[in-house]
Amino acid sequence: MRIFVNASNMHVGGGNVLLVDFLGAASTLKNIEFIVFVDERFQIPLEAGGNIIFKKIFKALRWRVSPLIEKQTTKNDIVIYLTNIPPMKKHKCKTILVQSNRFLIDYFSLEGFSLKTKIRITFERLLFWQNNKNADYIIVQSESMSTILKKKGINETKIKVFAYKNKEKVNNKKDLSANYEKPKNRFLYIASDEPHKNHKNLIEAWCLLSKNNIFPKLTITININTNLHQFILNKIGYYKLDVEIIPNMKRKDILNLYNRSTALIFPSFFESYGLPMVEAVQHGIPVIAAELDYVRDIIDPVETFDPNSPKSIFRSIKRFLEIDEKKTVIYSPLDFIESMMSL
Repeated sequence: MRIFVNASNMHVGGGNVLLVDFLGAASTLKNIEFIVFVDERFQIPLEAGGNIIFKKIFKALRWRVSPLIEKQTTKNDIVIYLTNIPPMKKHKCKTILVQSNRFLIDYFSLEGFSLKTKIRITFERLLFWQNNKNADYIIVQSESMSTILKKKGINETKIKVFAYKNKEKVNNKKDLSANYEKPKNRFLYIASDEPHKNHKNLIEAWCLLSKNNIFPKLTITININTNLHQFILNKIGYYKLDVEIIPNMKRKDILNLYNRSTALIFPSFFESYGLPMVEAVQHGIPVIAAELDYVRDIIDPVETFDPNSPKSIFRSIKRFLEIDEKKTVIYSPLDFIESMMSL
């Protein structure tokens, strides 16, 4: 058997992580030949098995991958698209599309994205909805994404839910103590600087903490020399925030960040999967996250918040740190009247 894999648009971020995991599993299936089309910038893992044939593709020539696959396949082969976009023509063999980009199947405002990104996402949405009929199966990473596709008319028999990292929902409320003591008051957010990642509300929450003389450390992994970077630098300077910005991190360094952190905080408005949350649980650190379906699909966070509200994020951090918050006293009507009389 041969399995053809189109991964020609994956070379950074979570997609790259999942591709490397896929290749690691493929290497163990010695009796199956994998023909994998990858981006020219993708770094082929040293441990990749001899049963995997890599074909590097220039970005401008990605459109040629599907016709190449069609020419080489027989009806006994399997084709897997990890690209989020189905082929424009149905293949003669079983074809599986892995859809891991929620932007292509669900509505979310593209406000804040560059014009180039808006055009790309809009075009890819069109390609998905016009050509998803050419996939025999559509694989998604969460139940909420499955629900979206079903509501939009895709036959539920062709939708399958498979999550790469965790096969079972992880309960993050169990005892997470390790053989060593975790650092205190050090929070981590691993995310790109795209608008839906919600860094601004997170930083505003850290400003509220500062106003209350609470100064936990926050490490974020955004690019520098951007409008968001300057916004954060201004807030750091004015409110004396303990925020560490680490751009362009290597994979091994990202994994080390988990071991240096008290908790992962995840305020993103919109995710297909939320890989850092799964990795945080695997590294034994609790997750504080937005109260949204994509979160509940994969973990039970120790604290949740409204991602639209910096104050809600602020309060979730205070609860996690076990810092008491002054509550409004509820008086009886009689006590209320007597209190008014004594003013």
